[in-house]
Amino acid sequence: MSNKKQRGAKQHSDISKKNILSKETIYKNKILWLSGILILTFIAFSPALKNGFTNWDDNIYIGENKLITSLSGDNVKKIFNTDNQVALNYHPITILSFAIDYKLSQYNPKTYHATNLLFHLLNTALVFWFIFLLSGKKVYVAAIVALFFGIHPMHVESVAWIAERKDVVYVFFFMASLISYYKYIHAEGKNKFLLYAFTILLFLLSILSKAMAVVLPFVLLLIDYYEGRKFEKYSVLEKVPFFIFSFLFGILAYHIQSKGSVIADLETFTWLQRFEFASYGMVNYIYHLFIPLNLSCFYPYPDPANGHLPIIFNISPIVILVLFAIVFRSIRKNKILVFGFLFFCVTIALVLQFISVGKVIMADRYSYLSYVGLLFPIGMGYEWLRNQEGENYILLKKNSLPFLILCAVTCVVLTYERVKIWKNSDTLWTDAIKKYPNSEAYWSRASYLVNKNAIDKGQKNIEENEFDRALEDFNNSIKLNPNNAKVLTGRANIYGLKGQFDLALNDYSRAIQLDKTDAQTFLNRAGAYSLMKQFDKAIIDYNTALTLNPGLMAAKQNRSRVYISIGNYEKAIADLNELIQENPTNSDYFFYRSFAYFKLEKLSQALLDNTTSIQLNPNNSVTYFNRSFINKGLGKFKDALEDALKAQSMGYAVDDGYINELKNKLK
Repeated sequence: MSNKKQRGAKQHSDISKKNILSKETIYKNKILWLSGILILTFIAFSPALKNGFTNWDDNIYIGENKLITSLSGDNVKKIFNTDNQVALNYHPITILSFAIDYKLSQYNPKTYHATNLLFHLLNTALVFWFIFLLSGKKVYVAAIVALFFGIHPMHVESVAWIAERKDVVYVFFFMASLISYYKYIHAEGKNKFLLYAFTILLFLLSILSKAMAVVLPFVLLLIDYYEGRKFEKYSVLEKVPFFIFSFLFGILAYHIQSKGSVIADLETFTWLQRFEFASYGMVNYIYHLFIPLNLSCFYPYPDPANGHLPIIFNISPIVILVLFAIVFRSIRKNKILVFGFLFFCVTIALVLQFISVGKVIMADRYSYLSYVGLLFPIGMGYEWLRNQEGENYILLKKNSLPFLILCAVTCVVLTYERVKIWKNSDTLWTDAIKKYPNSEAYWSRASYLVNKNAIDKGQKNIEENEFDRALEDFNNSIKLNPNNAKVLTGRANIYGLKGQFDLALNDYSRAIQLDKTDAQTFLNRAGAYSLMKQFDKAIIDYNTALTLNPGLMAAKQNRSRVYISIGNYEKAIADLNELIQENPTNSDYFFYRSFAYFKLEKLSQALLDNTTSIQLNPNNSVTYFNRSFINKGLGKFKDALEDALKAQSMGYAVDDGYINELKNKLK
């Protein structure tokens, strides 16, 4: 071989080695960067592992949700049944994840928080991978986007709020689907079809986790634009299945949410106001990306003064129109800016309150996925600056990295502290009231203060209820919104607990005037009437409650006791028969039916029910004493004496004269 050929072969070998080393260096850098990012993200969100449940939907998704209590085949089918929505949402994959958590630890909140955090860490890794591919394998770009996605304070709500599990789960499948699609459009041969099918599967899993995933087909079009794919027949047809699924699940989501008060009537706000709300939301999401201060779990709608909104709502549409004009002019010149901004717009469009959904004008959780779009141009901008040469860029290049580090440290600190706000319902709503005092926040904190046991499940030490603080919160809520039926009902409950029945009845009656469809309010007013011995009025309210909600067992149970109090034992037995059929393990139902049978002098049936009650609950001394009376009536004096002595040994005050009477009967 000639020297020339040898030198050529050696140069080729050196280039190959450099390429291999370059790939190895990129891979090692990628792993190191991602590991560091995940560690920082974990540190920022670690306080969540000490948090509990809140009364903002956690009770609906976990504490009161029977769907999560079993992983049997039949129950999993129920979870995926479209008739079994939770909080007016159909997201079976999310509910299934809760069922797995329940299987692991039942009501231990740490398990649920750990799962949320795990998904967030996985999502951070997927964002890194997606941006790494999209940016042309630029590690610094992927690191910047993934880092601030992982540690941004605006993402605390999606991670630290257990009920918002749907956010972290749907984004997991959403980002995986985008990565699969990117691989698909660059693949050749057999793998291409498999990647296409996998992309659709991941998309379906994302939609089944949260309906907001329906926007994915539009993001696929943005990827096509960014990657320079031609808008031709094949690229259009491949999107058809995605758009079909989006349409079907979008219709399903709208149909489900329109059943409740989640979606406001179109007459509530004008179309101009809706546009201003949407613009205000977009401006604030962009603003909070750079200045994540004064964050709250609740941003209430503004109260128009004389039919006019605050000036910021009038200015916001102008800002948004200017931004869109800039992006439109950049379509051919700056794909990075166009892709990033439109990614943000597409993924947040459904929650910009063109159609008012929920009670808030914006929410931190809506930024969870959409910030990927805004962070992408920032990461690419840093990469561009890093590669510039010349004196004009020296100062910028010198200060850019320290500035990014300062921003990262600030985000970690703010996120760490923000996560603590979600410790429990008290800390959460106190923070919201401090920043945006509103009727809903006061009501939410009050509702927690009167029923901590129902919310703080899994906690070792549950604090006592605070009725005085709750009453003050209900009063403040009513001052801000005097026509809120549920708040009036809440205050009435406090008055009832304090024995102030006249005040309670006044609030219950006002609440019923505002909302005649709430069975619980009729049930509660009936209870107040019962305590005031106004039994006729109580029965009317119990009947109304059962008409509104035939499955409200508490109404039937309480009505049966009222019937016993007024001596209508046949009707009491009729109610108790239905209650026992519904729940044959409740000892109280057998006890009261036994009492009714006794009063009707049906002693054999009374004895049978009383004995069943004792078998179900052998620690109730009253049942032994009552059975003693029944046995005495049947002439079973020995059994009567044994039951009387048993009741006495358990602490029941049995008259000695009664015991002596039974002993004399046995002589």
